[in-house]
Amino acid sequence: MDWSDGKLPGERILKLSGPFTLSTVFDFQDAIRGNHPPILMVDLADVPYMDSAALGSLLGIHVSCQKDHRHYSLVGASERLQTLFRVSGVLTMLTLHNTLAEAESALSGNAATA
Repeated sequence: MDWSDGKLPGERILKLSGPFTLSTVFDFQDAIRGNHPPILMVDLADVPYMDSAALGSLLGIHVSCQKDHRHYSLVGASERLQTLFRVSGVLTMLTLHNTLAEAESALSGNAATA
């Protein structure tokens, strides 16, 4: 997991690499709890697969951001991850973008109100 600043004011990017499973969920949750940016991008481009614990932690981001009026995007989810989101019934609930640039473009209008 690596944090970096994004192009938008208040944007932080958390890049994940490797399988996202129960063995990494606790580190992920600690990283998220320690950062509450107005705009959070979770880069999933290098995540080959995830389990239900990881999915639950992503849903936690969704709920937290809605509650605190923050914005987020899950970026670069593979077809395999999108299938998991679809089968579990959360695809339409989550904010997904194919690329970081696409997510930043979509959220740039919201950045001022974040």
